[in-house]
Amino acid sequence: MEFPQNSNNGSIGSLGSFYPNGMSNSDSPKNSNSKGIWIVLGIVVVLAIGLGVWFFVLRQSSFQILSPLSQNKNKNAIAGGSAPVDATKIMNPLTGMLFPENAAAWVNNRPLGVMVNNHVDARPQSGLIYADVVYEVIAEGGITRFLAFFDTNTPEKIGPVRSIREYFLVLVKEMGDAMVMHIGYSPQALLDIEQWPVRSLARGGATFWRDETLNVAIEHTAYVNGKDLRTLGSSLGWDGLHSFTPWKFKDDPAKYSTSPAASEVTIDFWTHGDYTAYFKYDSSTNSYLRFSGVDANDKPIALLDRETKQQVAVQNLIVEFATETSIPGDEKNRLDYQLVGSGEALVFIDGHVVKATWSKASRDARAMFYDMNGNEIEFNRGKFWISIVPDRNVKQVVYD
Repeated sequence: MEFPQNSNNGSIGSLGSFYPNGMSNSDSPKNSNSKGIWIVLGIVVVLAIGLGVWFFVLRQSSFQILSPLSQNKNKNAIAGGSAPVDATKIMNPLTGMLFPENAAAWVNNRPLGVMVNNHVDARPQSGLIYADVVYEVIAEGGITRFLAFFDTNTPEKIGPVRSIREYFLVLVKEMGDAMVMHIGYSPQALLDIEQWPVRSLARGGATFWRDETLNVAIEHTAYVNGKDLRTLGSSLGWDGLHSFTPWKFKDDPAKYSTSPAASEVTIDFWTHGDYTAYFKYDSSTNSYLRFSGVDANDKPIALLDRETKQQVAVQNLIVEFATETSIPGDEKNRLDYQLVGSGEALVFIDGHVVKATWSKASRDARAMFYDMNGNEIEFNRGKFWISIVPDRNVKQVVYD
């Protein structure tokens, strides 16, 4: 840090320059001693003033001009201590997480969505532990599929990747008109990609590779490099700031402490078995650990990242109930989900459950969540998992 320079041209110790002719005739040794004392006192005063100015400048240097996504003077506890820190932080609009301005490398990123396979032969998947938001919806036959959005951390390996459906594109559009990677599409989705339009990286020339060491069918072997996808997006002119409505985030850990406890959550989208989603609350990290399917003894199977072996965990779990219908005449029995409108929801947060509603005004609008008093839900700063369940199966979401 640079400090203000002393405005005096001469050295503060060169007091002889004030007396070019030396000591005046009236200066006796006694007067000289008195003057010496006054000189010393003057030096002390000047030093005290200088230190005061230095401290003021140092204090002011910690306050910076905020960007539109910033929050001023956020009070965070120092890790391992109790002293608060005044810091200017930038909030990620997907997760509400706060980052120092010089560490927010994602700030100019457009959210990147990737369609991730959840067939039993596709597990364990790669990259889900880095996703900021994951949506889980039935693709067909009771088999769920993931749409994972990456923003703050884009990994080099994501997959296996599968095809996209129209209702997943509705989720893509509300995420700041995100770009999305998929391999294949339904007839409805292809029409939407061309007409809405959608920033489809697959249609923009994205490449993928196959991992054929897994001894599974070829449709479960396609992987992509997230960083390469971002490079492609940039070449297509798809860089850009976030332009969607962020949800509200809370800093009060006790906000929902009076809501019913919910430390274990079981979601049977259609039936109980390989595609049952199970979440267990971990109080030590204030997160819900994800399990996919059950073993022969009906015990949930942890969803681990293929590379790191870490279990997928999120700080916010949402179950959104939506109307599911079959597409008339579709040769592969594809489905449709009504994601524009409103419906019931459950929000699992801090080991509790909040009964809620959801509302989405249009295709491009953000789905918003409200408690039963009409107040917008305030989420934890962290990752999200959103399970969209047929509204006929409300009773198949069990928690305690």
